[in-house]
Amino acid sequence: MRVLSLFFGCVGLLGVTALAHPISVQAAEGTCQPKLLAHVPLRNDAGFLSSPVSIDGHFASMIIDTGSEGSLISPSGAEAFGLQLDPAINTVMQGTGGGQKVVPNVIVRSLQIGAARSGMFSIAVGSLPGKPPVQPPIEGLIGGDVLTHYDVEFNVAEGWMNLWAPTPAANAACGGPQGWNAIYRALPMHFDGRRVSIAVVLNGHTLKALVDSGARSRIVAQSVVARLGVSEQTLAADPGGLTNGVDGRQQAYHWHQFKTLQYGLEEEKNPVLTVAPLHDVADMLLGSDWFAAHRVWISYQTGKLYVMPARKR
Repeated sequence: MRVLSLFFGCVGLLGVTALAHPISVQAAEGTCQPKLLAHVPLRNDAGFLSSPVSIDGHFASMIIDTGSEGSLISPSGAEAFGLQLDPAINTVMQGTGGGQKVVPNVIVRSLQIGAARSGMFSIAVGSLPGKPPVQPPIEGLIGGDVLTHYDVEFNVAEGWMNLWAPTPAANAACGGPQGWNAIYRALPMHFDGRRVSIAVVLNGHTLKALVDSGARSRIVAQSVVARLGVSEQTLAADPGGLTNGVDGRQQAYHWHQFKTLQYGLEEEKNPVLTVAPLHDVADMLLGSDWFAAHRVWISYQTGKLYVMPARKR
């Protein structure tokens, strides 16, 4: 029996459930016209970003989680869909709060997101710490094991997501956003497995920010804030509360107003960000609130993240 180590971001999972039969996508080599594979609804329910999918012919909603190395299905979903246990693989789930637990895997024979289809793969079984009551019900999350097979375009403000055939790294000049008519930025990405980060500048300090659509807000690691000029006394006086992670551990958080946050040439004044313990490779998370304020295109093959402010609605 193999044990895979999976890391979940704020909803997150790190680790890897490799696709037994890769997703069928064809990059348009030799042409600068990318191929659109799927255009699907993208809901934003109190920071939970989800899309409808079909799992072995059963309809469900899944959280779209760029901060998760692998995908996850709930125990109730695995049972309702009749998914068979994978005797060869178990998964160690690790959350950003630092807790770990071993969970079983089941075999998905077909995953369909819009018109984009995948073949058979193994997926971890675990419960989400919370989920909104949408239809069809949310039964898990889609992580990097699936998303990295595409160029992924997020438009949370308008309520949709596109999956594009990936731009080959050798043909990077032909990649990037299609139909973006405003000024946008191309930011280099750093890879940690199937998760990606970009450099941001918070209060004048450069930080590594995990691009995490599964996190419900932007979160700065508590271990980082001291070097940003925020004392423990100041943080203790900020409002906050308690939350549960996917690993089942409870942790405290605070909301703190910083001076500036900069991504590329875009600068945000006086951002209020969540401060919480993060046991991760990143200094902070760019969560669903950041996605809601921007149009985002992630090109995994070329290592570029394209971003521009969302249109006001």
